[in-house]
Amino acid sequence: MFEDAVVSLLIFIIVYLFIILEKHHRAVITMLGGSAALFLVFKDPIEALVRYVDFNTIFLLIGMMIFVSVTKRSGLFHFLGLYSVKLSGGNVFLFFIAINTLVALLSSFLDNVTTILVFVPVTLVVCDTVDLDPVPFVISEIISSNIGGTATMIGDPPNIMIASAAKLHFLDFVVNVAPAAVLTLIVTLIFLSAVYRRVIFRKIPVEVVKDFDPRRAIVDKKLFYLSIILTLVVLVLFSLQKPLGLESFEVALLAGFLSLAFLKKKDIEDVFKEIEWGVIFFFIGLFLVVGALEEAGVLERISELVIRLSKGKMESTLISVLGISGLSSAFVDNIPFTATMIPVIKKLAVLAPETFSDLRPLWWALSLGACFGGNGTLIGASANVVGTSLIADRKHITFWEYFKIGFPVLILSLLVSGVYLLIRY
Repeated sequence: MFEDAVVSLLIFIIVYLFIILEKHHRAVITMLGGSAALFLVFKDPIEALVRYVDFNTIFLLIGMMIFVSVTKRSGLFHFLGLYSVKLSGGNVFLFFIAINTLVALLSSFLDNVTTILVFVPVTLVVCDTVDLDPVPFVISEIISSNIGGTATMIGDPPNIMIASAAKLHFLDFVVNVAPAAVLTLIVTLIFLSAVYRRVIFRKIPVEVVKDFDPRRAIVDKKLFYLSIILTLVVLVLFSLQKPLGLESFEVALLAGFLSLAFLKKKDIEDVFKEIEWGVIFFFIGLFLVVGALEEAGVLERISELVIRLSKGKMESTLISVLGISGLSSAFVDNIPFTATMIPVIKKLAVLAPETFSDLRPLWWALSLGACFGGNGTLIGASANVVGTSLIADRKHITFWEYFKIGFPVLILSLLVSGVYLLIRY
C-alpha cells in the first residue's frame, strides 16, 4: 500500500508539473499519467475506469459542445452582442455594463472560451468604429465570463465535476451559488468602472450607433429561431431535472443531437470536428490520476490534515476551502485542482461525520473559489489566454498588466463569497 501511495503521488506531481509548465498538450500529459496509473497502481484496470472516470461529466461536456457549436452557426451570439450596442443608445458606460452582463449571463450556460471567442471580436469592431481603447472591455469581459460561469452547474467545468460527484442538480447551483456570483459581478463592475472611468464615461455619436444593425448577424434565420427555442427547452429541462429524475448528461446529449438533426450532413461532420476532444481526454486522464491517489489512500491522509488544521469546525473549513481554492486556481488550472479536492471533501464526512454531516456548504465554497480563482492571473483560466490573444495585434497585455486588475478582483470576489457563505450557512 505504501508503494502504491508513493507511485500515485509521484505520477500526480509529474502530471501537475507538466500541466503548469505547459510544455506539451495537457490531454497527452494526463492520459500518459492515467495510463501509468492503470499499469502501476490499479489492480483491476476495467474496474478503475468504471469507478473513477466520471462519465456523467464526459457526456455532459460532449453534449454541450455540440449544442454550442450548432447555436454559434445561427449567428445568435453575434446578434446579442450587436443588440447590446443598440440597447446602450450610444452611452459607453451603459454599453460597458450591458456587454459585461450579457457575457456573464451567457457564460453561465456556455463554455467561457466560446463566450469570449464570440464577444471579443464584436467588441473590437465596436471599439474600432467609435475609437475606443479595447483593453478595458476585453479584460472586463474575461473577468465577467469567469464570474458568470460560476453561477450554474454547466457554466464552468469545476461545477460540472462537483455536481456529478455530489449528486447536485442545476437548481441547487442556481439557488446556492448564483446569488454569490451576482453579488460578485455587481461589486466587480463597480470596481472596474472606477478603474476604467476615463475610457467608459463618454458618449458614442447617435449616427454611429444607427449603423449597428443586429439583424445583419443572423446567418441562418431558421436555425436562429430554432436555437432560441432549443435553448429555452434546455433551460426548462435543466430546471426540472430533479423532479423529472433526469441526469445532466441526458439533457446535454438530447440538446446536442437534437440540434444536429436540423443540420445538413456536411455541416454535421464539421460540428463533430469542432468538438474539443483534447478536453475530453484531458478529463479522462485526470480522473484516473486522481483516482490512483484515492485508491492508494493518499487523499484520506490529506482529509485528516484538513480536519486537524481547521480544528474540526465547519466555519474555518469553509473559509479554508474557499481561500485555498481561489488562490491556487489563480496560478494552476482549476480543473485538476477541483478533481483533487472533490474526494478530499468527500472523506471529511467519513472521518468527522458529526461536523461534516452536510457537505453542501463545502461544495459551494469549492465552486466559488475554483471558478473565481481563474480571474487572478493571466494563466488562471483558458478564457484569459484566449481573450488576450485575440487583442494581441492591437495591444500586448502582459502578465503584470492583467495581474494589477485581475488579482484585486479575485480578492474582492473571495471577500464577497466568504461573507455570503458565513451568513447563509
